[in-house]
Amino acid sequence: MMRTRVTSLRAPALTPLIVVALLGIGVGAHGFLAKNDPAAERRAAQQTPAATTAAAVTAAISSVMPQPLQQAGNQMVAALAPPAIQATREAEVDEGQTFADMLADQGVDDTTADDAMNALAAVYDLRKLQAGQDVTLTFMRSGNNETLTGAVFQPDDMHEITVSRTDAAAPFKGSVRNIPVTRQRLAAEVTIRSTLYEAGDRAGVPHSVMAALIRTYAHDVDFQRDIQPGDSFEILYDQPMTAKGHAVGEGTIIYAALHVNGRTRPVFRATFSDGTVDYFDERGQSIRRALLRTPVAAARITSGFGMRMHPLLGYSKMHKGVDFGAPIGTPIFAAGDGTIEEIGFKNGYGRYIRIRHNGSMGTAYAHMSRFNANLYRGSRVHQGEVIGYVGMSGRATGPHLHFEVLMNSQQVNPMSVKMPAGRMLDGKLLATFKDGQNRIRQEFATLLNAHMRAQQPAGSKSVPVNTTAPAGAPQGPIRRETASLAPATGMIPTSTTQTVTKPATRRGA
Repeated sequence: MMRTRVTSLRAPALTPLIVVALLGIGVGAHGFLAKNDPAAERRAAQQTPAATTAAAVTAAISSVMPQPLQQAGNQMVAALAPPAIQATREAEVDEGQTFADMLADQGVDDTTADDAMNALAAVYDLRKLQAGQDVTLTFMRSGNNETLTGAVFQPDDMHEITVSRTDAAAPFKGSVRNIPVTRQRLAAEVTIRSTLYEAGDRAGVPHSVMAALIRTYAHDVDFQRDIQPGDSFEILYDQPMTAKGHAVGEGTIIYAALHVNGRTRPVFRATFSDGTVDYFDERGQSIRRALLRTPVAAARITSGFGMRMHPLLGYSKMHKGVDFGAPIGTPIFAAGDGTIEEIGFKNGYGRYIRIRHNGSMGTAYAHMSRFNANLYRGSRVHQGEVIGYVGMSGRATGPHLHFEVLMNSQQVNPMSVKMPAGRMLDGKLLATFKDGQNRIRQEFATLLNAHMRAQQPAGSKSVPVNTTAPAGAPQGPIRRETASLAPATGMIPTSTTQTVTKPATRRGA
């Protein structure tokens, strides 16, 4: 559908002197018609002043009028021309179209289109333009003629691309405007009905935040086996937002808690004075482990570790890893910090990566569709970094990740291997952390309580949330919410930014 907005530009007012001059011009102009041409006289009599062409009037003025009257007459010719009108149209780039094709559909001539595209190319790669992109076009219209003067579109929520010119004779100029982004503190509490991602969608939690939640708990939770309908999670996170309320960029989890099988697993984000960040449980124990148990998001275990009937070879064979089924293109994460020892195509493994994490431990990833293009043999990778994408290269019956954990070069069961625990806070660090975690719980409860009050019908009685319950205890009425999203108002409270100072290292320690 095309929407057109038209804005008229007012023509200058006519002075009485020019009106008189125009009347004289009209009478004089008819004196130049041939007297022996009755048909021409009839045609002239049928014409209205508005239909008289500017060229004919100008010729008449030049033939008989003195110079001052000619100037006045020329002004009147300009006054007779149709007023300039600025028209704005909304266009859409169709499937298979280029920007030039879209302009041609809107009646823009090739020369003007080329000039506009050359100016655009200086600020934006038009090859990235997607089908369905809305473009606002501006034209200057005079009579039946119109000339493109500008185009504006937003390829994403954070940028606005403009090409414009002041008039039809001026060159086009391209520009990029960064759309202002603010950070909002958001809270959600959701009951899981089928999958974690479905629950997040229902609450309006961005997929990037849900992926971060899965990575945060991937050391300790098997999301295929442990999560059941009726379990729930709560989350407090910072999210960059556009003025239109669209989530952009990566959100930061401040606090989260999984309520799984009757057990609550809370985690809190802590930023240290040297800028390092880690997540800790309520006791001050880092949740970070040497390896992730689930190095791919939203996956299901399709084949475990041990003897099995091979689906392609047709006989029993030791399966020395765990298969995670997931759609082609799903990101695969490095299970831990380490160095890439091998990357490439490897027989039945297909596209394969092996990472050495320390002197005795390694991990391997197989059947990828593609690798992270920045990786090579010898690359250093960090836990949670994307190293490739799920596929079915090599000997595979469907898209999945084959994941192996190697101890002293021997494959072991990734789901049962004991993972070393992370650091434990103590002393002043622990006291600072405990104080910060109480403030974070208070903020989370306040945001959800405000959301519940906003959802209550007018005149109903609000029920306060128990914000002083001990850690891990049910939060009263707030636990009955199945999907709530509550934005904080104003500035993000700095008191909930958990910053702890590391003690200085003594010489010789």
